[in-house]
Amino acid sequence: MNALLQLPLGQIYRVSRASSFDLTIELALRTGVRLLVCGNRLPFYDLAYELARRVGQGYVWILEERIVFARAETVLQLLDVLNELKPNPTPLLVSDLLARFGDEDNRRVDELFFQCQLELQRLSQCALLFVSAQARPPLERLGAALSRASRACEYSSDTQTTGNTDGPYPAPLFTAI
Repeated sequence: MNALLQLPLGQIYRVSRASSFDLTIELALRTGVRLLVCGNRLPFYDLAYELARRVGQGYVWILEERIVFARAETVLQLLDVLNELKPNPTPLLVSDLLARFGDEDNRRVDELFFQCQLELQRLSQCALLFVSAQARPPLERLGAALSRASRACEYSSDTQTTGNTDGPYPAPLFTAI
């Protein structure tokens, strides 16, 4: 986990949907996490149960003080939330980033995605920024654009690694989220 927290800022790190849960738990336990949920794939009750299992009664404090939740039901809400977020050193995890783009008019998707990407890059200057996304049809093009604009970061509670995708930094290796 310490190596994870030493990743350079200014990058958008891609994590799998499957590892989003473990990453959220580890960040909540270590530093706190701002969690922006765009889809329906992050089990909130399971977060509470896992925190309770790990820390006992202290889980209530962690839920209240270390995890800040926001939810975006549309791409415009996503952009509003990102735009309103102030620079803050607390790590940010955006789950299912592309989930709401499928609901948008195809003529606006590229523009909205570009605006979203700019906001994510702005926020990544002050804090670690992780995104999970699944590019289902017809959003494969956005998935490819996200892959080019971010670095892969594989995380599990047992082992962590990142892949270097066009960045000046070597791929860090972890042993912890």
